Amino acid sequence: MSSVICIGEMLIDFIGSKKESNLAGQESFIMKPGGAPANVACVIGALGGSCYFYGSVGKDGFGDFLEATLKQYNVQTQWLKRSDMPTTLAFVSIDSNGERDFIFYRGADADVSMTDIKTLKDANIRLVHFGAATGFLDGNLRITYIELLHKARMAGYFISFDPNYRDAFWSEKSDVFRAACDEFLQLADLVKLSEEEAFLISKASSEMEMVSYFRQNYKGTFAVTLGSRGALVFNDEWEMTIPAPKVKVIDTTGAGDAFVGALLLELSKKEQPQNTVRSLLDMKQYVESANQVASDICTELGALTALKKRIDIE
Repeated sequence: MSSVICIGEMLIDFIGSKKESNLAGQESFIMKPGGAPANVACVIGALGGSCYFYGSVGKDGFGDFLEATLKQYNVQTQWLKRSDMPTTLAFVSIDSNGERDFIFYRGADADVSMTDIKTLKDANIRLVHFGAATGFLDGNLRITYIELLHKARMAGYFISFDPNYRDAFWSEKSDVFRAACDEFLQLADLVKLSEEEAFLISKASSEMEMVSYFRQNYKGTFAVTLGSRGALVFNDEWEMTIPAPKVKVIDTTGAGDAFVGALLLELSKKEQPQNTVRSLLDMKQYVESANQVASDICTELGALTALKKRIDIE
């Protein structure tokens, strides 16, 4: 089995405890570890894979909590930087209309510097996952993100990309977001998109038009998550839709991260993951498994809570 490294943000999500209320109406918040690429790393570790997280948290209590979380989920932390900047925080609430009220205080996640890529090979890392979210915002992380992408491609690593669109960051700059994604879409072997992201990037008006856009412009294998309907998976040779198991949904936070983490775990077991990801039969099996993991995540509050059952965390 090869190792996976996930690069990007790790932060604290403060989730409003009062249902159907905006942030102004909250009296208390539930603290949860967050950050899409960190979630992916924890999924891989919890499922028995070998994974590293490459990012930055503060030299504060929140940073201590996040580092402990990574270790709790069997993620290796030698590329976790402890920055002098405070740990990044997000406060989230869902109001009575279902709208997400969100405030983001950015700090240490931006403070990531490039490492010697030769050390990745020494650690048996062959798969690199880019889980964008804050990776396209200004800061050292963005510079490191792009530099590592090209170095990883030149060195023959398997590249996975999830843009993790956040409306709070890009609602008025969607063209900037699309342009930032293009460089990664061109080089990725596996691209995981939400349905919203797939239509936003392609500017398509139908599923057929969306699939055609990605096939015409990019060479990777795409996995578009469709919520309770499962996942649409395709490349320039084949296309299939894999349904998701039915569960009682409590919270969908982190479901997409669980999906791509489960996929990367299976691919990390293969000698040539670049070939495996293009196999319809292999991917059908792996996506079915990934749908199950993602569905399990939705049965608990928080992106990582359901994983605790798999590794006996109290």
